[in-house]
Amino acid sequence: MDKNNFVSRNIFSITIILILLLVISSASGLAFSDYEKNVAEQLYNDLDQKYVITEFKPETTEYQTLKRLEANIINKKFRNEKFKLHHIDDKLINAYYIGNGNIMIFEGLLQQLKTEDQLAALIAHEMGHAVKEHLTEDLQRNMSLSILNLLFNHFTENEYQTMTNIAQNLIANGYSREQEQESDIYAVDLMMRSIYDPEGLIELMKIFKENSHNLKLLEFTQTHPIPESRIKYLNEYIAKKKSQETAENVEDSGANSKTELSQNKPAENAGTERKAVNLNQNFQGKKIKFSYPKSWTLKKVDAVKKEVKLKYQIEAAELQGGFVLEDLSQKSFMETARKQFIYASIAAEEAGAEVKKNTIEDNRLDIYQLEVIEDDQLRLEYFISQKNAQQLLHFTFELNNKNQAETRNLIRKLLKTIKFL
Repeated sequence: MDKNNFVSRNIFSITIILILLLVISSASGLAFSDYEKNVAEQLYNDLDQKYVITEFKPETTEYQTLKRLEANIINKKFRNEKFKLHHIDDKLINAYYIGNGNIMIFEGLLQQLKTEDQLAALIAHEMGHAVKEHLTEDLQRNMSLSILNLLFNHFTENEYQTMTNIAQNLIANGYSREQEQESDIYAVDLMMRSIYDPEGLIELMKIFKENSHNLKLLEFTQTHPIPESRIKYLNEYIAKKKSQETAENVEDSGANSKTELSQNKPAENAGTERKAVNLNQNFQGKKIKFSYPKSWTLKKVDAVKKEVKLKYQIEAAELQGGFVLEDLSQKSFMETARKQFIYASIAAEEAGAEVKKNTIEDNRLDIYQLEVIEDDQLRLEYFISQKNAQQLLHFTFELNNKNQAETRNLIRKLLKTIKFL
């Protein structure tokens, strides 16, 4: 083969794929891109040739459950989109999302469901794959792999696959465990917003586990892996969410005590121009210590969860906030500061906020910064632990609009004084 022709052909192939990726990226503002719509149509037509497919009517429980969940989507990109729920008349125990808002549920799976909460769990999980854009995510990853293969000549022209074939293979082979976990977390949050019991998701997993001897389940378990750890992390996550909900209700009722530390005084001369602020007050608990400005007031809050070792509110002229010290050693899910940070960033993005993430270099500590702007309000969150330790010191600061640069600098100084005991 002529070397120049070989190089030219590979460069041309790479260019075509890069153009396709640019097309996908340019459509990122749309909930469902034209490409995804075309893929969904192709996949639907393929299924329609094999099975009898009908769309659930408005009077059915399935349709009403879908609409109730749909009404509680808060992601800006998807909250005005319409999802469609299709019934496939076959005894296979399976369900999957094929793109463009289309969720396919087989009759065999519907017959296994015992409650509306289990049905809601199934639908919310598949909606999670849509809202988290897993189809497009996997497609772009596979296209990137194709570019590497081209560069190293790992396959010939006859092995090239079309974009639609890639998507079909992705759905047939299933999403990654990380994507399944992300959809599980999304399903729990969506169910709770929609006033469904998220325990229905655990019940759904147990149904699959108990019937795993059934050969019809092989297809489902291929696309939806259900290891014991999946049920375990769902139990832990649901308990965490319900605990948060209980704590919020207690705080709203004014049941939390507020014991002011004796050495603190309210901020003085808040309306005057500030001079340089020193960290001349020290906080020391059983597990941590740090320095902070004299103008800040720290108020102790009763902890609801047993793993919470310290909880304080912070009040000052320039900010409102607080901090929590939590022991994560008994957790197998969300068990590090980094994982807590990742979840918080996902939750903020899901709520439609503008989010910036940063890792702060420190020789002693793992420090992750989350900057959230929502309704023109700036919130800074810090997720801190000793290196590789199962603990979380979580600071939250809501900054006033004035002197934000000065307040940021003050927080940076505070972070440098943190010590775990």
